[in-house]
Amino acid sequence: MKERYEQLLLIYKEMQVVGQIGMLLGWDQEVLMPKGGIIQRSEQQGYIAGLNHKVSTNPKIGELLKEIKEHEDYAKMSEIEKRNIHLIQRDYDKVTKLPEDFVIEYTKTSVIAVEAWKEARAENDFSKFQPFLEKIFEMAKQYANYISPDIPPYEVLLDDFEPGMTSEKYKEIFTPLKEATIELIRKCKEASTQPDTSLIYRKVPLDIQDKLSNDLVPLINFNMKKGRIDVSTHPFTTGAYDDVRITTRYRVDDFTSSFFSVMHEGGHGCYEQNQAEEWRYQPVGNYCSLGLHESQSRFYENTLGRSKSFWFYYLDRFKELTGNIFSDVQYEGFIRAINAVEPSMIRVEADEVTYNLHIILRFEIERDLFAGKIEIKDLPRIWKDKMKEMLGIEVKKDSDGVLQDIHWSGGTFGYFPTYSLGNVYAAQFFNKLIKDIPDWNIKLEKGDISSILDWMKTNVQEKGNLYEAPDLVKVVTGEFPTPKYLIDFLKKKYSALYGF
Repeated sequence: MKERYEQLLLIYKEMQVVGQIGMLLGWDQEVLMPKGGIIQRSEQQGYIAGLNHKVSTNPKIGELLKEIKEHEDYAKMSEIEKRNIHLIQRDYDKVTKLPEDFVIEYTKTSVIAVEAWKEARAENDFSKFQPFLEKIFEMAKQYANYISPDIPPYEVLLDDFEPGMTSEKYKEIFTPLKEATIELIRKCKEASTQPDTSLIYRKVPLDIQDKLSNDLVPLINFNMKKGRIDVSTHPFTTGAYDDVRITTRYRVDDFTSSFFSVMHEGGHGCYEQNQAEEWRYQPVGNYCSLGLHESQSRFYENTLGRSKSFWFYYLDRFKELTGNIFSDVQYEGFIRAINAVEPSMIRVEADEVTYNLHIILRFEIERDLFAGKIEIKDLPRIWKDKMKEMLGIEVKKDSDGVLQDIHWSGGTFGYFPTYSLGNVYAAQFFNKLIKDIPDWNIKLEKGDISSILDWMKTNVQEKGNLYEAPDLVKVVTGEFPTPKYLIDFLKKKYSALYGF
């Protein structure tokens, strides 16, 4: 049986390698590819998708799985080996339901749709993107029907991105989170103590922001010998193991846009770089779930990056790198400014409190879209209505509204809810971390960030995909995921900052 198991892992490694080639093509498309190369790139990505499908549906995989699971020694296999078998079986059961020609066409369509989205966003013209979005939406439904024809498409997609999650389970988390967030925003808005955001919205030349980026990544233990930072329209992370790439985008009048995106994407990158080396190219050697992935990025960006303790240490270094731009800024005022609660239009630049409403808005739109309650053509209006309802903001341009995110153009419906789930996981991990390291804040104030990051690496990142996300949260914290720790964290932090 050992020989069969090793043969199965060799086939899985081939799948991983082909997938990583596709990641590199995707990175190049966003960072370096000439605009005129999009049709050619769609053919390349389509070919890689077809190749990956061939490898993933190799009948030998099914034969080996059957032989291993029916072998008399199967019960004696280790926890890791059984988990590998389970994960390969789960993926195999899905991918074998997908026709190869559909996989290729879906991939090619999404590549072209991404470029259409970029143009529509740049020109603030939803009509240019609408036909591409309609096509990719129909293909997403078709994909879900191939996987599980008896289950509503949106439920299939939610489970794809976060195994075990359903719209009802998200509702159980989002309902109390939404209510608490709206109340917290009201209290911050009415508080007598208000931050002076002019302290941070100053012009910072892009070369200085680039220096900040390159100063940050070693600080958070992102290994630049196995990674790199580039610029893209929408910040993202891709790659695995010894080749992990993150991107950011710069705004001369708002250094926080890039600063915190580097912290965010750096968190994703560290999760990929810190996968256990002995599990490399095995299913357990991959990330656990997208919600877990997001917990890492949000922990690095917000729990650490916006904390008083981090800036107690880093503010002097920050002033040194930025020259005289922030020389007059004092610590307390700066902390309040970078944590200002200000409802805004752009999700990736939203503050820690209002961010979850951006996600809940997208979740509600996706849910209604797949339920047939709304249509693609109505999205700009519906988006504006929900932004007004939830955040009290008038969205005047679709580029700041329904066109702001890249996700739908790539067919990733059901992905957005994992972002807030990541916040829930991150808060719960942090609640356990401060019990294990009670002087974490003192360490951080002295510049010792490694002890905190090592805790996360050991307890979460190196666990890879050994457990389902809710089970991993319970293994680490003693409880299954609950929004109460996020709600409590936000209430405590912002009541102190705003004095209520």
